[in-house]
Amino acid sequence: MDPIMITGGRGFTGRHITQRLAVGGRRVISYNRDFTTDADGAQMVQGELFDVPRLVRVLKEHGIGQIVHTAAMSHPTLSLDFPLATFAANVEGTLSLLEAARLAGVRRVVNFSSETVYGATAGPLTEEVPVKPSTPYAVTKVTTEWLGKVYSDRYGLDVVSLRIAQVYGPGNRMPEVLGDMLKALTQMGTFELAQGSDHCFNFIHVRDVALATERALVSPGPFVPLAYNISSAEYWRLGDVAALVRQLFPAGRLQIGPGQVAELDLQGPFDGTAARRDLGYEPEWTLARGLSDYAEWLKTHEA
Repeated sequence: MDPIMITGGRGFTGRHITQRLAVGGRRVISYNRDFTTDADGAQMVQGELFDVPRLVRVLKEHGIGQIVHTAAMSHPTLSLDFPLATFAANVEGTLSLLEAARLAGVRRVVNFSSETVYGATAGPLTEEVPVKPSTPYAVTKVTTEWLGKVYSDRYGLDVVSLRIAQVYGPGNRMPEVLGDMLKALTQMGTFELAQGSDHCFNFIHVRDVALATERALVSPGPFVPLAYNISSAEYWRLGDVAALVRQLFPAGRLQIGPGQVAELDLQGPFDGTAARRDLGYEPEWTLARGLSDYAEWLKTHEA
């Protein structure tokens, strides 16, 4: 099978995808802006997304047939502080990658989009629900989806975009409610949130993200919607999540006040029908299993 290049392969989701594909026997090129020798089973290549000549050279030299594009400035609320940088990295960077892929004869690009494209929307959320981006980050993800469609329709580059739900799991360094909760309980034995127990979430374990990516790489298509919902099969109220977490930290102090999480859009449950039909993706991780696994990992990595 053709070698695969993963942009942002040293990032949170990128590392898990790299490991899954490498263990499965695929040859993986991890393309990152920072130099590193920590390979995760991949061959490391340093470069910028904006350097199209370098991208084309790397793609041709390694015979890349498929790309997984995870590299991005990837936090919706943080993008409010860095709108210009977020737009440049996510939109201009993705456009550069797609153009390099076209010039190098790449067959397929799996483009990472986000649940944030829906904004505050009641559910259930199918891919036909109109998008309502509410942050610079969310706008960039809508834009990359449409860039992917243009490159598919006009240039014949096979681009499939994945709208990833809220990701949690080992290795995440960005602010995220589950990670924040478990890290605080692991390190200090306490976690408090003034409000948010009534907020509902579509969560996904990072290893299910890797699974969905693998399915998108091997699926023959056709890819019908503009982008696919990728989530677990569960929909959780944060207060009920806290009850699960208390079982993992019985000696901890965990308090979450009523109401919504002010800085996050409230969304209905994701509908995964299209991803099951076209990609063959079925989530494997329940939240109970994922939280238990994550808590055990944190005891040896964050304590």
